[in-house]
Amino acid sequence: MRPAPVSILALLLVASVALPAGSTVSTPVGDQPAVAQFDEPSVIAPIDNFANRASISGENVTTSSYDGVSVDVAIAVEADAASLRSTYHTTAFEDQFYGTQQSSERDEIITTHIRWAEARTTELRDRREAAIDGFATGDHSTRSLVRSLALIDSEAGRVAATVRQIKNIARTSSYSLPRSLDTRLENLRGELEVLEGPVAQRAARAVRGDEAIESVYVETSNSGYTLAMIDGDAYVRETYLADERQPSAVDQFRESDLYLLNAANRRWVELYPWIANDTSPSSQTLGETGIYRFRAEYTSGDLTAYLDGGTTNVFRESQRQSVAAVPVTDTVTEQNGSVALQVNLTYQTGPMNVAVVDNDTGEPLDATVSLSGERMGRTGADGTLWLVEPRPGVPLTVRTDGGLVEVRLPP
Repeated sequence: MRPAPVSILALLLVASVALPAGSTVSTPVGDQPAVAQFDEPSVIAPIDNFANRASISGENVTTSSYDGVSVDVAIAVEADAASLRSTYHTTAFEDQFYGTQQSSERDEIITTHIRWAEARTTELRDRREAAIDGFATGDHSTRSLVRSLALIDSEAGRVAATVRQIKNIARTSSYSLPRSLDTRLENLRGELEVLEGPVAQRAARAVRGDEAIESVYVETSNSGYTLAMIDGDAYVRETYLADERQPSAVDQFRESDLYLLNAANRRWVELYPWIANDTSPSSQTLGETGIYRFRAEYTSGDLTAYLDGGTTNVFRESQRQSVAAVPVTDTVTEQNGSVALQVNLTYQTGPMNVAVVDNDTGEPLDATVSLSGERMGRTGADGTLWLVEPRPGVPLTVRTDGGLVEVRLPP
């Protein structure tokens, strides 16, 4: 049994010294007096003896469904065009920057390219909100939403590469980058980073033809989404909750009676106590955006969580977990003739295992598995299939040469 959650993560030797924007700290677990209390989060779904997760609350889910991701020539062309645009801006910046030795001219060159990157970042954020809204209102299909997010992820990565190159060139030359421009570059890196996610990245590879994804689970609220999928023996998810990001609000971590990263780390351990007891995360402020990033590799997976200083809540999260390590919380069984079905459930939107065997011999059966009549895949020679668990009440059907079995997933 794991020890009880600790009260706070303590940053040693830096309790009263502010770090530069973008600084990284590896945060060991320790004890300190309880201070800087924040509101109870409503966006973190707890799991007993395992990693908590950011989630859309059930009453706020507007749409949920599954779909595959395959080659899409139009999206692939758009992604290539975006890559070319970013490459052009990177090359143009290098030519302009090295074409002068005047600091004032270099300041203006960097400012011009920062403005371009800021405009592109704003456009990508707007496109993300439009994609979420279109799916929630039924104007866009599941496949359309996933492909849109894949394209946004790909474009954000290319713009981020340009921003990094600007920063690297400015830092390695004799030129002294003004603090105001350095801050804007760091802010851009943070804002672009939270536009990217592991499921969208895999989807981007799928639309280019680098791989195929048989099924992605998607659910949205009016302003957020969760994407989840099974990738081999791993479960991968990403969640974005727009309402928990308030960049214009007062940064409560900065205003608290703790050094700002101490305050953010305290919040992190409140939200993810099991992970905090299993490992020590690295934490980083992302420029002056009010975004605090935490990364942790725990025994059975890894987590990246972004807290907003205005709400002190997680607004962006991604996790990868070993499917075999996620605790089973319920088991559903059914049989029809010689076909026996067992479904091991973990948590809503988590990994779910479907096992089909011959009831007489115990031998595994190759079966087609469907949810709400939509084909999810086949169990194959070993008779098992991992899926993303839907919200409750969904009918699950398996069909073999020997018959059909159906169960309804419990609430």
